[in-house]
Amino acid sequence: MTSDTRVLVLIGAGSAVFTRGLLADLIGADDLGAWEIRLVDVDAANLDIAADLAERMVTARGAGEKIRVTRSTDRRAVLSGADFIVTCVGVGGRPAWQLDHEIVQRHGIHQPVGDSIMPGGISRLLRTTPVLVEIAQDIAELAPEAFFFNYSNPMTANVQAIHQETGLEVVGLCHGMHHIQRELAQLIDAPFERTSTLYAGINHLTFIYDFRLDGRDAWPLIRERVRRELAEAPDPADIGNIFYEKPTAWHNPFAWELFERYGAFAAAGDRHVVEFFPERFWQGDYYGKKLGIDAFSLPEILEWGEDRYQGMRRQATGEEPLDQSIFDRSGGEQEQLIAIIRSITFDSRAMFSCNVVNRGLVPGLPEWSAVEIPGVATARGIRPIAVPDLGRPLTAILARRLASVDLAVEAALNGDRDLVIEAMIADGAVFDADTAAALTDDLIAAQAQHLPRFS
Repeated sequence: MTSDTRVLVLIGAGSAVFTRGLLADLIGADDLGAWEIRLVDVDAANLDIAADLAERMVTARGAGEKIRVTRSTDRRAVLSGADFIVTCVGVGGRPAWQLDHEIVQRHGIHQPVGDSIMPGGISRLLRTTPVLVEIAQDIAELAPEAFFFNYSNPMTANVQAIHQETGLEVVGLCHGMHHIQRELAQLIDAPFERTSTLYAGINHLTFIYDFRLDGRDAWPLIRERVRRELAEAPDPADIGNIFYEKPTAWHNPFAWELFERYGAFAAAGDRHVVEFFPERFWQGDYYGKKLGIDAFSLPEILEWGEDRYQGMRRQATGEEPLDQSIFDRSGGEQEQLIAIIRSITFDSRAMFSCNVVNRGLVPGLPEWSAVEIPGVATARGIRPIAVPDLGRPLTAILARRLASVDLAVEAALNGDRDLVIEAMIADGAVFDADTAAALTDDLIAAQAQHLPRFS
């Protein structure tokens, strides 16, 4: 390693999926020079799997001269000197996520995801947001000049709370917008590189209100294709399907219903968007299926994630050969991170979707809330772009969804059970205090090991 070696600290590295993709992309990024990747996780066993896999990847590609991997369960020991810090923390992991799903379903609430909003999202917020704030406080003390990116959900709450408590300019990243723009391009059989968008919203509910092909309005092409497909009876396999190669209108019928009403498409598609409108899918009814069960099945996505993790564990321990295909194109969420690092490094000023504190960038939304908008990656960091023309109807929808976030953030940071109940009611999935209280108490009791502030 040389004096020009840069340091990236990845906190929450034990998930392995993000770690593997990050290493694959960095190994292939010859223009970005030498790196020290400091992997951090509180779970030593999971950390070792991720780090062992990373080291095998570096060795397999002969990249030891430019990439060094270290590991630690103590983030404070490795933060000093960091150039980039990335958080992808999931407190409780898949077991806690599964538990949220089972509890809210027992209370008659059907969620296909449960990572951002509704009772499952609030439960995740309670156990994750305080931990992210504690991490951010260490960053503010030990590496305040580092570029700080967060991938942890619930994104909107985490970005808001981190800035509120530390003042750090954290940037939240999610590949949802990028993914949806690619799908829109596919719907009109156009190359992604020739399309462009304008959008604003909050993570997992971001409205693309301008979509262009070669600089010309492409909504007429989209509208014709979507109306034609929705006029035909759907293939039941298209309804609520998480995994598909080529998009059709029936993969996101609700988002297209909103499009007809407001002239904007809601990213990141129905799987996430329906959770922001619980009153429209009472008892989980979704185009003949049930949300979270046979429409966007959460157990299915959890099983998929566990299978991926076990495969990486076997590769890390040498039980299976290293999957060489990851080096061809890792994809995934870390792909945008590498592109941002490249744009910062060379000041090429490329544009990305980012979650940042509003401060007037989207008029009509609270100054302190986190919004998802375009941002330019410069040598001095992300410079978000103001979006003054979203319009009042869509702004009103977003403002309503942000009300429960404020309550839940305060509840999480102060261990206030009564405020959790108010957040549940403001969220809209339950209407009366007794129901909200019973649900709150069940979630807090079940996740008690991850909720020290509520003990």
